[in-house]
Amino acid sequence: MPKRVVSLNLCTDILALSLADPSQIVSVSHIAADPVSSPVAAQAGSYQLNRSGLEEILALKPDLVLASVYTAPDKLAVLEREGIRIERFGYAQSFADIRQQITQMGQVLGQQDNAQAQIAEIDQMLGSLQKNTQPVTALLYEPNGYTSGVGTLSDEIMKLLDITNLGASDSRLAAGRVSLEDLIRLKPDMIVEPEFYEKPALAYQNYRHPVMQALVSDQGRKTQHVAVPARSWSCGSVYTLEAVRILQRARQANGER
Repeated sequence: MPKRVVSLNLCTDILALSLADPSQIVSVSHIAADPVSSPVAAQAGSYQLNRSGLEEILALKPDLVLASVYTAPDKLAVLEREGIRIERFGYAQSFADIRQQITQMGQVLGQQDNAQAQIAEIDQMLGSLQKNTQPVTALLYEPNGYTSGVGTLSDEIMKLLDITNLGASDSRLAAGRVSLEDLIRLKPDMIVEPEFYEKPALAYQNYRHPVMQALVSDQGRKTQHVAVPARSWSCGSVYTLEAVRILQRARQANGER
């Protein structure tokens, strides 16, 4: 069982902090302490925060480094030459991926029981979802107008809740960008938005456009705006169930309108 674990990536931070014995971890990435991005921000504050610099990693004397498959390979190669074990994790795009990564993290940390408990929680939650017959459309509308289509975690969640993801079904959004004209044309029942940082940014300017305030559906009802925190599904984990619960409640509320 590793005793000096260093995590370099938000997604591995989340998995590790949710499964490991606190004494196993010596450092997580600085993003893990950001409450907007991370569901484990409170826990992350108890550890040294790193920026994945090679010298700072070596100074921590880890016996296990948790990295993304996208972490700079030359950096990881140096660590491996120093005899440090590296465990690489992919990016979860489905609940099957989440289960696999929880299992993987549980094995490398020697926390298989905790991993199985999390998987059971996920399976119980997803197994309890009820089928819906009333059609509901939704559009994930992220900063700078980006949306998510087929093969993404958000799309899978919408499918599980019988929500039609317009980002996946509308061929004109293949580039992954949504214009204000697209919003008017599509008139989704729900616009799924992130939580915002307090500081203003140009990436959020479309949210303040009059179109967003005046948008109505074909039935003459205001489009439902649903805030799903980025921390719940930017990385796949047991915390992704928060996004499921939020969208489930929103879908139920939409059906009552």
